[in-house]
Order: sequence, then structure tokens, then C-alpha cells
Amino acid sequence: MKRLLIPLLFALTAHAVRASDARIAFLGDSITYDGRWPALVESALRATPQFANADIVNLGLPSETVSGLSEAGHAGGQFPRPCLHERLERVLTAFEPTLVLACYGMNDGIYQSADPARLKAFQDGILKLKSAVEKHGARIIFITPPLFRPVKASDDPNRYDAVLDSYAEWLVSQRASGWQVVDIRPSVKQAIARAQAANPAFVYSGDAVHPGDDGHRFIAEAVCQGLWPLLNLSGSAHFADESALAILKQRQTLLRDAWLSQARHLRPGIPAGLPLEQAREKAAPLLVNYRAAATRSGDSSPAKLSQWSGYLRLDFTVDGCAALVVRPKSPAPGLPWIWRTEFFGHEPQADIALLGKGFHVAYVDLQNMYGAPVAMKHMDQFYAEVTRAFKLSPKPVLEGLSRGGLFAFNWAALHPDRVAGLYVDAPVCDFKSWPGGKGVGPGSPGDWQTLLKVYGFTEAQALAYDKNPVDNLAPLAKAHIPILAVIGDADEVVPVSENINLVEIRYQALGGKIQVIRKPGGKHHPHSLVDPAPIVDFAVLAVKATGTADSSGSR
Repeated sequence: MKRLLIPLLFALTAHAVRASDARIAFLGDSITYDGRWPALVESALRATPQFANADIVNLGLPSETVSGLSEAGHAGGQFPRPCLHERLERVLTAFEPTLVLACYGMNDGIYQSADPARLKAFQDGILKLKSAVEKHGARIIFITPPLFRPVKASDDPNRYDAVLDSYAEWLVSQRASGWQVVDIRPSVKQAIARAQAANPAFVYSGDAVHPGDDGHRFIAEAVCQGLWPLLNLSGSAHFADESALAILKQRQTLLRDAWLSQARHLRPGIPAGLPLEQAREKAAPLLVNYRAAATRSGDSSPAKLSQWSGYLRLDFTVDGCAALVVRPKSPAPGLPWIWRTEFFGHEPQADIALLGKGFHVAYVDLQNMYGAPVAMKHMDQFYAEVTRAFKLSPKPVLEGLSRGGLFAFNWAALHPDRVAGLYVDAPVCDFKSWPGGKGVGPGSPGDWQTLLKVYGFTEAQALAYDKNPVDNLAPLAKAHIPILAVIGDADEVVPVSENINLVEIRYQALGGKIQVIRKPGGKHHPHSLVDPAPIVDFAVLAVKATGTADSSGSR
């Protein structure tokens, strides 16, 4: 897994628009209403810090013009072409955009040959659009009309694409007056030429007007190429893959229909949308799912989505290891998380309670690695990925159950600056005790042989090893990392006298803070507590003490 395109907030310097306030409206005709190129552009915008959390709505309407013109017998005489200006004020008042991306012209020449009066009507309509948007305090970026491209040139007797060229030329000329205009036509023409060179049978548009999938992608690429410098965005645009786009398109259609109905357009034949609040409620989890499924650069498959205990679970691969993140329904500020190092899903009551507090729960499968250096490298890669891709807090709480204690303590000792706290449960703190069985416990001979192999040790080297958790607590104490341990004081598998008791004595001697909850007469199983409140409270306070997050769960 390389990247998951998951957001964070930033500031948009142009026009002093904050990312958290960004409200982007696409306006246009049926090519915009179709949603394919707007969805691609939206996916690229959401992959940037500046627009990851923007409110983005497609408000395109089929047949629409800015000129107010309509050819005789339009739609078989059922209705004249709708004009944007009939609904524009209602759209601007209801949605209150901060940025409008407007793509008109295809219908404004009403598919006739060049005519100065029609050009003037288009120009007047564009001027009126610009004035109305700016009166509402929003910014507008114009996009030149797409291509009119019949399969055969002889099917364009009115040279209508040349008419659209003239509309585009006029828009581009307004840059001299400070207008912001993205001219998509040259790039789209070049993309079509390349496609036809590769495949002479390539067709951009079956009806000369409405592009196919490739055509929509050509438009989106050209839009982003011009948009990025206007929005002061760094790098280049990256689109989500098809599975993620399907989710985004579903969300876009849901909101588009609701907003079009809300603004009371007059065009017949458009499906009625849900009431706006109901549509927003349905759209919210779709955006979460989209972010989860967004393409990871260099990887052919997005995260697999499922439900775990009523929460969204994402399964993916990091550094060749199976991994997962479970997302809370309402993430706490700072995006705190608990990192289960072994046995995901076993006695999960603390993890589930923390999800309710806004924590993420994360896990990477390192079975049979016993906290060895090779496991630490995998953990490093996992940490780097989830903090970058999910923007999780830089200081998780590590959760080590049983042998998971080796992972939790060892990684914390390597990276004490990256840990908020350690919750360990019946933890292995010295592999000579378990699985080695070199003390009072029986150990596990099969696991001991596997451990020797994964560490690359002879038995003599393993017995001389001085980096077990019981020996390596100083880095944790120096970083003031709090520890909570839950144990059965009669643990027959991981004897407490050789493990947590030694850690407690030595950590306190180093000045470290450790609390041990002992279950009288308790064995190695069951782990955790019936009421996980002490574990939850520990995690919340540990994160709060780092200053990296307000983990109260409030929004």
C-alpha cells in the first residue's frame, strides 16, 4: 500500500477561502450534469489538503444555456432550453458557494453556424453570471466549452466546433481583464489525436456532443491542468480509481438531485431528489467510504471495506503484511488511535469502547515474529502509512496482549517519541520466560524454535539477549510513557514474577509511571476486563497528556 488519499485541513490563500469553508459548485449543461468529469475533478481536489473536506456539489442541468437562446422544436417541441439565469439566484442563495466552476457554451450557439447575435447573447450571459457570483462574494473560474466532435467531419455542416472555438477565444481573451479561465479545448484535442493514433476506431462522442468515458477523462485532465495553478495547488492532479469513483459518483448524484430540487429548476424530465437534509445524511457515510476506498498510488486495489462491531473496517496491505484500520463514527479531534499489536478482535471490549470515544483502532498482522527486529521494521512501515494516509495522531496508545507485549514494549523503546502510552494485558516481557520456558513456566517449545529463527539466534545468543522489555525500560521512562497492565496474578502461561512484576519494579525505579490491575486468582485467560472503563480512561488520559489531541470524543 502506497497512499490512501485521506484528508486534512489547510488554508486556501487565494480569495482568503479557508479549506473548512470551501463550498464548490459545478455549473454547466448535460455534460456537467452527467457527472463523470466533475467526479474525476472532485476526486483530484479531495486528494489535496486544501480541498479534502470541501463541500462539493454538481449543479449542472441538461439543455441549459447562459444565453437564454433555444432552437425551434427543441426536445421535440416539449420545452425550450432552460436558461441558467432563471435559477441562478436561488442556487447561489441556497448553496452559498465560495467557488464556482462554470462550463457553458455547448448549447449557447444552438448548434447553428456562427452568428454575431448569438455570440453576443453568450457573452452577455457569461457577464451576468460572473456579476451574480461575485455579488454573492464567491469566486468564479470559467471553463471553455468541450468539443463538438462528430464521428465524420462531414456531419458538421455548420462548422459548429469552430463556433465553440470562438466562444472559447472570447473567454480566454478576458484573462487580460483579470478573469480566471481554464481553456480545456487544446488539451482535449491533443488527447483525442493521441487516442486516434493508437486506435483509429476511437470515438470521442457518439452523438458529437456527449463524450464517452475517455472523453470525460480528457476533460477532467484538462480542467485540473488549468485549475491547479489558479488554486495554488502543488504537484499534479491524481484521480481516484474506478471503485472509489463509483462511490463518489453515487454521492454526487444523490446531492445533485437534492440540490436541483431544492433550487426549483424548471426543466422537465429531471428525477426529483430527496429532501436536502435527508440527502446530506445519506451522503455523509458515502464520503467516509469514498475516502477509505480512494486509490493508493502505485497499488491496483483500494482498501477492502467491511463492518466490524458496527464500525467501518478497512483491510489493506502494508510492506507485504495484512493490516487494518477501524474508523470511529465521529473521530475525536487530533485523530487518536489505539494500536493492537496481536490478536485483533480477541476480547475487544476496550477497543469498541474507544471507538465510541472517537479513537481509531489499528492492527498489522505480524504473527510468529515475537517482537523481533524484522517485526519492528514492518511496524515502522505501518506507522508511517497510517499516520500519513489516515492522518492519525503521531502518538498512538500501544495495546499488547500476551506475546503482543513484546511488540508493544520493543517498538516503544525504539520510538519513545511516537507513543502516548502502553496498555499491556498478561504481557510477555521476557522471551526467556515465554516461549523459552527457562523459568517457572512451561513455555512453548514450538514457539521457542520459531522465535530463535525469526531473531536469527542460537539458544545461547537468545539467553544472553539484553533487549527484552524487562531489560530495556529506560527509553520509556525517560520519555515519561505511562503504562497500564491488566493481569491475572495466577497466570500459568506468562508467569507474572518473571514478566510484569519485574517491569513494575524496574520501571518505578527508573521514575516511570505504571499501574498494574491484578485479577486475584486470574489465569492467563480471559484477557481484558468485563468493564473496560479503566482501560478506556487510561488511553484517553494518555493521549490528552501528549497534547497531540483532545480525545474527549466531542466535536
